[in-house]
Amino acid sequence: MQQEHGNGQEEAGQRPRDADAAPAGGVLTYPSRAVGGAIAAGRTASPALRLLLYRYAVVLALAAFLVGFSVLLPRTFFTLGNLRTIVSSQAVLMILALGLTLPLTTGEFDLSIGSMLGAAAVLTAFFTGQMHWPLAIVMIATVMVGIAAGLLNGFFVVRIGVNAFIGTLGTATILTGLTLAVSGGQILDTVAAPLSAFVQHRILGLQVPAYLAFALAVLLWYIYEHTPLGRNLYFVGEGREAARLVGLGVDRLRFGAFIASGAISALAGVFTAGQLGAADPSVGPSFLLPAYAGAFLGATTIKPGRFNAWGTVVALYLLVTGVTGLELLGASSWVQEVFNGVALLVAVTFARLVARGEAV
Repeated sequence: MQQEHGNGQEEAGQRPRDADAAPAGGVLTYPSRAVGGAIAAGRTASPALRLLLYRYAVVLALAAFLVGFSVLLPRTFFTLGNLRTIVSSQAVLMILALGLTLPLTTGEFDLSIGSMLGAAAVLTAFFTGQMHWPLAIVMIATVMVGIAAGLLNGFFVVRIGVNAFIGTLGTATILTGLTLAVSGGQILDTVAAPLSAFVQHRILGLQVPAYLAFALAVLLWYIYEHTPLGRNLYFVGEGREAARLVGLGVDRLRFGAFIASGAISALAGVFTAGQLGAADPSVGPSFLLPAYAGAFLGATTIKPGRFNAWGTVVALYLLVTGVTGLELLGASSWVQEVFNGVALLVAVTFARLVARGEAV
């Protein structure tokens, strides 16, 4: 009788929770639900295959792009030099996008990251070229400006209760004004030679920021997946009131996410100045859309429904691979904006469907 009763529960859809389900607080849907929904609908695809496609569709798309463009462009795309360029060129954007996942994980948006990057690049050139500060002091001071921007975001969004879009947009405008005031609206070519030499130095063909970006990815992956802090961040993003009821410091976590995002954005700006050997006051906003596209597209893979480090990395390289391949095939330069915009819309749509439990 007990066995029959257990079978009845399974038929009614009361299955045990999937062992692979992520911890509460950042989960929009469980993989087991996707598999169960496919079985209930009578679909013929193997549950294991469906789960594989559900989790790794973006990874498979990246592999398809690499193979496809390599076949079409064996002499230009499929070269060691081009692959090294692709990896190194995305290092700063990867750092920026990974930092962005911190506030996104808590359910907040930070629209100031691009302006913070631009301001940090200009401040780096100003401090080294005109103030003649030591490089270590310059990096510390620039990161402190990023922390100050994060504090400003946290104050207005968390303490005052201003909508994150409005609050961080206001901070972005302030940072843009600071950038123009320091640079005078002109490109500063006074970046210290030691900084450029460090940032542009290659190890096994890759620039130093590429290694730092992957190190940040490993760090955030470990925090998100293996520490109470990461689980708490996801929990806050899933439901603030529920997180408060279990005793989590919701406001403290949201505040800390903004501060970390500001500091990482400033560090990305320092590396931008080093890579370019100059500071363009207009460079920051161009990083905003690709960073969001990478973060949201990354939330559809590896850990679908959750902002995660490796998903963001894969998504960014999917975007740059697609754009690079199309440009080498003769597409115009505007294809990058269109490609990133379409990717962002697709990613946000998928995330919305996952939140409704329909993306199976």
